Amino acid sequence: MKNNCWLEHSRSFRFSIKKIPIFIQFLKKKLSKNSSDIPVDSDEYLARFIIFSKWIRNSDKTVKPDAFIPHPYVELSVTRHSRPKNLSNTELWAIGERVALSMKHPATLYGRADIQTEPVRRQNLEVIPNQIEWNPNHANIIRWPSDKALQKSIAQQLSAVSRYIRKS
Repeated sequence: MKNNCWLEHSRSFRFSIKKIPIFIQFLKKKLSKNSSDIPVDSDEYLARFIIFSKWIRNSDKTVKPDAFIPHPYVELSVTRHSRPKNLSNTELWAIGERVALSMKHPATLYGRADIQTEPVRRQNLEVIPNQIEWNPNHANIIRWPSDKALQKSIAQQLSAVSRYIRKS
């Protein structure tokens, strides 16, 4: 009876040994630094895609604070211009189109608000990489206060230093 028990453990052990290379490959993948681990530098430019016309001031074609309000979410989605992949202008606009089409109710891409990371960090916010399947340069602006009035105040500061680029 003891021998049968040992035999069962022996078989499972052999089975496990065969799986070791797969396990090692898995660990290497998990432990290796991938593109979503590349930190966001303060001088990097971020694109906030403008998918609602109400986010643009008609008078001077600047971005309204509403474009930078994360509510009801806890993070604000942006796309890094240059990391981990240095995006061409065409690639950046293609991602913007994908963002507009991926909305619950497909939207129109009107343009983008470009902003450097430094002014975001001055508002005690942080930008973290958050690579998604079709956007390797995706990132989130996090650490937003839960208070809507504070969010609005920060959004006013961010919109003031952003540059609106209309989609041509």
